[in-house]
Amino acid sequence: MTRGYSKILATPLHGTPSFQFHLNVAGMAVCRDVMRRSGMTYRAEHHPFPAWPFKDVEDWRSADQARRDAYVAAERAASAQTVPGQVGIPEFKLLSNGPWLVGSQEIAQALDRYEEAPASVRAEPEADELWRDWLGWLRETMVRGGFTVS
Repeated sequence: MTRGYSKILATPLHGTPSFQFHLNVAGMAVCRDVMRRSGMTYRAEHHPFPAWPFKDVEDWRSADQARRDAYVAAERAASAQTVPGQVGIPEFKLLSNGPWLVGSQEIAQALDRYEEAPASVRAEPEADELWRDWLGWLRETMVRGGFTVS
């Protein structure tokens, strides 16, 4: 499903080949608006990503594996951040190319919220092919372990 410039890439689960859903800025805005109106997302500020602790690429390459692993783990934690007590997907993950990790639980909560939204909120978007494709893609990524926004 190619739709434009910014891309959202599904994270493969257990070796399943990844698949992509491409959205340009306008397409993502449409999807984000429906998600907001139906309670699938919440507004929040994200915490910053960890600072690059290496002098340069050579420093990275020559660094102890434990040091590199610690940085990768911190970066992954920042990419996967959510807000305790909130339900759904934080909007900041859909406002930039991240990289952001959106997990299965976030997607499942968002889809549950959508199903609970009044029919009047769902009727118009469900007539739009872009929204139907996006919703189907979310359902598929939920069972594949989530997706990466990049």
